[in-house]
Amino acid sequence: MDLLKSMAIFIDVVDQGSMTAAATKSDVTPQMIGMHIKALEQQFSATFLHRTTRQMGLTEAGKVFYQHCQQVLGLIGETHQVINQLHVEAKGLLRLSAPATFGARVIAPTLGEFRLRHPGVNVDLFLTDSVMDLQADEVEVAIRIGSLQDLSLVARPLGRYRMAIAAAPTYLTAQGMPLRPEDLANHYCLGFRLKQAQRHWHFQRGEEKVSVSVDDCISINHGEALRHAALAGAGVIMQPEVLLQQDFTSGALVPLLTDFTIPNRAVNMVYRQDRFASAKLKAIIDFGLKHWKI
Repeated sequence: MDLLKSMAIFIDVVDQGSMTAAATKSDVTPQMIGMHIKALEQQFSATFLHRTTRQMGLTEAGKVFYQHCQQVLGLIGETHQVINQLHVEAKGLLRLSAPATFGARVIAPTLGEFRLRHPGVNVDLFLTDSVMDLQADEVEVAIRIGSLQDLSLVARPLGRYRMAIAAAPTYLTAQGMPLRPEDLANHYCLGFRLKQAQRHWHFQRGEEKVSVSVDDCISINHGEALRHAALAGAGVIMQPEVLLQQDFTSGALVPLLTDFTIPNRAVNMVYRQDRFASAKLKAIIDFGLKHWKI
């Protein structure tokens, strides 16, 4: 028999003063009540009730068991309330991960608004260009750029990660303006290095496809650092538009080869499947779908 149900019936028997009264309260037969009590006594190898034809009382073991049943069932009731509240009210710690550039440029500026809407949620945002394991790293939501490797995750599209080529006006004055992708072979190119630098930059214009071999004079594993090197006139960079857009607007960087397109990649918000998702998870998913699209 179900132990918790039997414990609840035992409490009813004690509180009601008889198995018959407990049976009436629970809408079951007195025989079923007796079976639950007998199962408890057999499981714990103890007699909990003194029964006579006129009255019923607790044994010493029964008194101890009654107190512990109240504590256990009370704790379970509190636990149900706490868990149910998680599905109703967005609160607690929420752990996110995102690529450094996307997280810094797209997600971080919106977290203040998210907190205003959900003040009970504290956010931990991990910026890393490595792929975090949602289970092992206890991450609830992650941003993934490119093809998805774990097909067990739920993926919600946020758009395309568009790339751009750019250089500072000072650099272009000194080294000249590249007019075709092939011209980049004669320029100082700044490479993004994660595992290895991207030695070929790919372009397309209509049916024309061009792959240019570049010799990175500087390689850095951080997009923001590459941007600063480009702003200082160190060379030509290929980086996401979300990182460079403000510099294009201000004129600090000049977009290059704009009549060519550069292969872009899908951006997805991913999370584990959960039929009983918490309110905080639902809140960040809804918020991200509205504010993190590019």
